Amino acid sequence: MLVRSLLTILAVVCCAGLAFAELPKAGATNPACKVQLANIEGMPFAPRFDISKEEVEKVASDSRKELDARLEEIVKIPAAKRTFDNTVKAFEAALSDFGDVTTLPIFMSYVSKDAAVRDAAAAFEEMASKYTVEIMTRRDLYNAINDFAQTKPQLTEEDQFLLDRIMLGFKRNGLMLSEADLAKYKELKQQLVATELKFEKNIRDWKDQLEVTKEELEGLPEDFVAGLATTTVGKFVVTLNYPDYFPMMDNAKNDDVRRRLESKFNNRCADTNVQLLEEGLQLRQQLAELLGYKNHAEYQLDDRMAKKPETVIEFLDRLHGKLLPKAKAELKDRLALRVKEAGIRTTEPMMGWQWRYWNNQYSKTVLDIDKEAMKQYFPLETVMNGMLAIYSEVFDVVMEKAKLPVWHEEVMPYVVKEKNGEVIGYLYIDLFPRDGKYKHQACFGLVGGRELPGGVYQKPACAIVGNFNRPAAGQPSLLTHDDVETMFHEFGHVTHNIFTKARYGMFSGTAVARDFVEVPSTILENWAWNKDVLKRISGHWKNPSEKLPDAMIDRLIKSRTFDSGLVNVRQIFLTKFDMACHTTDLKNTTITYGKLQQKIMLMPKSVGTHPQASFGHLMGGYDAGYYGYLWARAISADIFTEFEKNGVFDGTTGKKYRDLILAPGRTADQNVQVQAFLGRSFNEDALLRQFGLTADTK
Repeated sequence: MLVRSLLTILAVVCCAGLAFAELPKAGATNPACKVQLANIEGMPFAPRFDISKEEVEKVASDSRKELDARLEEIVKIPAAKRTFDNTVKAFEAALSDFGDVTTLPIFMSYVSKDAAVRDAAAAFEEMASKYTVEIMTRRDLYNAINDFAQTKPQLTEEDQFLLDRIMLGFKRNGLMLSEADLAKYKELKQQLVATELKFEKNIRDWKDQLEVTKEELEGLPEDFVAGLATTTVGKFVVTLNYPDYFPMMDNAKNDDVRRRLESKFNNRCADTNVQLLEEGLQLRQQLAELLGYKNHAEYQLDDRMAKKPETVIEFLDRLHGKLLPKAKAELKDRLALRVKEAGIRTTEPMMGWQWRYWNNQYSKTVLDIDKEAMKQYFPLETVMNGMLAIYSEVFDVVMEKAKLPVWHEEVMPYVVKEKNGEVIGYLYIDLFPRDGKYKHQACFGLVGGRELPGGVYQKPACAIVGNFNRPAAGQPSLLTHDDVETMFHEFGHVTHNIFTKARYGMFSGTAVARDFVEVPSTILENWAWNKDVLKRISGHWKNPSEKLPDAMIDRLIKSRTFDSGLVNVRQIFLTKFDMACHTTDLKNTTITYGKLQQKIMLMPKSVGTHPQASFGHLMGGYDAGYYGYLWARAISADIFTEFEKNGVFDGTTGKKYRDLILAPGRTADQNVQVQAFLGRSFNEDALLRQFGLTADTK
């Protein structure tokens, strides 16, 4: 998942706690850069993270004042004296500077150890997000840029694209409306921002747990049990964090324990977030209608590759029709195994707390895939080092650990360099759960790559923020293959951030069409299914030279499609729910969720649960955009055919991919980028092959 930075939002709308005792000698600063810099010699533009509550509050105050002043200077320029540099470029630079100075303080709300800092940063994020609404609804700013646009200037293709994007941003923020409707738009938009941020914060702050006996942990591996906290009466504490929840749902033999845990997991924030979601949907619908759209989905897709909701629905229906027979066959197999092993009749539906368990049992008993045995070969550091070495080769760069400031002692900082030693950017990896930290797996953009005044290029930085299992007593953190695939996915977002060469912050890195943003992440998942790659990233934690055995690799690769029906009809169900939320007037999201789950996923929603209350994508930037995962997967599967043809370590193909897909950001239409790489438009054939189907599957 990609989490929006404020700079990305702007593009859409247009020393305590250090991990080491002594920092290297500080170097010179760049006065044009607004990022909070560490100023380390040899590490240009490396950020710092020792940001206090007071600094957050000061940035919140000062950054707005500075931007206000710069925007006023643009407005004051007489129409006859307007140029691209003093109006359009100045506007983009002012917004990008604002994004740079605010992104790191806001990031603290997701990762800081200090609750006071997190709260101050969360309040700042809400203020800044509302403020961007004010900016993009200012008629004087629109008039200033429109005055220049009306002169029909002769610009370069990139500069014209920037002007067009800014004008479109104003249009999509209501500047074509009457004064009364514009005021209404601004009020509704700011209400929506507050609602979305509260929804996300509630998920971040949610705490709950299930206390179980040793007997109720039957089926769980010893290292998992050893890593659990215990109560004063000797019970084991299972949290709702991913490293606890998914192993329990995959392995706990006790059906009732899984039922109780799934109920808690799918009721996170139900008392607050169901209402917030439904209020947010109503606000989005009102905003869309004000702007002349039928619904929020039509508004969102107007600026994306898919262009209209009908295209998305047709895409989903086409995939569902091909996947449904496979999903039904897979479900039948799991039900039969459940009868054999647990005596539960096939007439009883597969429930939400059962399907992962019986799917895992099927993989073990029928396919001989033992996830727990396999993860002994995937120590986190071994996987990480192997992955970085592979992509250093593919992209012809150097990725190495660096002594850089971090926000928590567990964070691993890296510097990415060209082979000649030139710094490209920085990567921070924060992989273990803790109180107050972001609860999912995501990539956060920290510093956007862009050209500063004087022609210096600001070095990008980003972070993988994850929630993998912690090291247990006597052994390192061990990853399942699912975890490995997730790591590769998030690193795909890293490549999009790090290898950007966009001149303008508004086009930098992941500031692309939302249904394209998952292309770099989903394409890298393919490496996690390649035999040569699996050899390079594996090594038994007790004997690192002992690689994942060939027989185990062969069974793993063969298993890639064993549950592609069930897994992807679930993805289609979640996508259809997202589209239903944003194309119809839902009165009750809980009822709609349950109906769609039964119809599309073939399994009933557990009674009394409210999974939509913690469906963070709906309020975190993927609204009417969750389809982007499957859409992007179709594109990335097609792009990956070039690596299949030339070799997954081929540097020539890697350079072509880096130059044509990663480097441009949004300096061109994404459909054009894909066509430039493939030499044609993308199709779904490669995706269907990854599902174990063919293009002519009925």
